[in-house]
Amino acid sequence: MTTIGIDLGGTKTLAVLVDQGEVVAKAKRPTPRAGGPDAVLNTVVRVAEMVDPGGDAHAIGIGAPGPVVPGSGILPAAPNLPDWDHDVAVGEFVSERLGARPVVVDNDVNVATLAEHRLGAGRGFDNMLGVFAGTGVGAGLILDGALRQGPRGLAGEIGHTFVAFRDLADASVGRGETEDYAGRNSLERRVRASNDPDAAAILDLVKDGRLKSKAWSDARAAANPLALCLLDDAAAALATAIASAVVLLDIELVVLGGGFAERLGEEFRARVEGEVMTRAFADTTAPVRAARLGDVGGALGAALLVEPASR
Repeated sequence: MTTIGIDLGGTKTLAVLVDQGEVVAKAKRPTPRAGGPDAVLNTVVRVAEMVDPGGDAHAIGIGAPGPVVPGSGILPAAPNLPDWDHDVAVGEFVSERLGARPVVVDNDVNVATLAEHRLGAGRGFDNMLGVFAGTGVGAGLILDGALRQGPRGLAGEIGHTFVAFRDLADASVGRGETEDYAGRNSLERRVRASNDPDAAAILDLVKDGRLKSKAWSDARAAANPLALCLLDDAAAALATAIASAVVLLDIELVVLGGGFAERLGEEFRARVEGEVMTRAFADTTAPVRAARLGDVGGALGAALLVEPASR
């Protein structure tokens, strides 16, 4: 039986029709920047209809940018979506408009982790951490072969574990969480708050008002001292959080993805892996592999979410 997977993001909404693990149709629309939850969810419904015009898929999975409480179908306040400042019953809304078919909603990084476990870099490993460094740092957790969300949907979220002893809020660069060092938005804040003379050269790479992932890759290629220092900190922060997770949960494998990490490429992945190895407890570590599924991973994982074996 076919399933629909939808990756609902702040910029785009991507749907795939999946048959036995293979993507057989794909559709994408820009996520509305105005109009609130109704406009966003109408786009979700539209892309689902585009990949499955006959309404044959038996269920729909949705990966959403926020901490979805497992089993609720509700997405609370989502800062990356327009006027989404309250709890919204995503599952109920979409189900009503798509013939009352079952709809399962989960965090976007959780479903991307599920896809990498089942079909990507994590195949063959039953205890895996998926880490996705992009605008922020999200993570998902596979334990004993199953996706673990936790009672509040927070399981595995190492982006919000602390890697610094002191609260950094006074410096306007965060609280000392992993994301404060390795998330692209936080790195940009660090550059803008810096008095380092090399900051200006990095800010010259701003495009559309943001320091995008390519800008960081270009700054590294230019050997900008401040960029190199901040990227070293990013790798170290990720490795510190990952090494702690490896010991806490006896993780066998880490899959590293996300637009920021993927743009920095093999050099960055190897740096993170090397740092994890230096922090190994009792010579026990976990390899860090690059994610394989790319942009389609989130939507594919959302489709897998509605398969009985994934629940």
